[in-house]
Amino acid sequence: MSAFEYLSVLISIILALGMTRVLGGVGEMLQARSRRHIYWVHIVWIVNLFLYLVVAWWIFYRWRNQQPWTFFLFIFVLISPTILYLASLLLFPREGDIDLAVDYKTHYYANHRAFFILFALFTPVDIFDSLLKGVPHFFGLGPQYFVSGVLYFAGLITAAITPNERYHQFYAIFFLV
Repeated sequence: MSAFEYLSVLISIILALGMTRVLGGVGEMLQARSRRHIYWVHIVWIVNLFLYLVVAWWIFYRWRNQQPWTFFLFIFVLISPTILYLASLLLFPREGDIDLAVDYKTHYYANHRAFFILFALFTPVDIFDSLLKGVPHFFGLGPQYFVSGVLYFAGLITAAITPNERYHQFYAIFFLV
């Protein structure tokens, strides 16, 4: 077993926990739909986060040729999945509260600051991650990588700051597209 195969197990577990939380949260929404007031912006962020979890898992494979693996590199590579996992926890009320009535709009705005600050951290971590793969790799990502990174980061920070519902509606769709 290579170092990458060994270390990818923990990365996969953390990403899978995030996916499990998202899917479990959706399952709870469906099971308790008579007591759950759905908010479409929240639903779009569920989709956005789930897609990001899948993309993060896919992109992690680019580390397969890294030699040698150090403890500090491994700790750094754990940051992105951890951020996404923590974001998945913020999207839903605590597990087991299935019997409680939940207004997802209220829950979304009660947690939007923490959710979007966490999500925004993903961008600088991703840039540093890309640099660690080598400068040619970094510049090979092209200008769309830099432009999208700046737009995502600025949009996520703005979403963390503002409770403006129209902004959140626009940005949820923008992020998805």
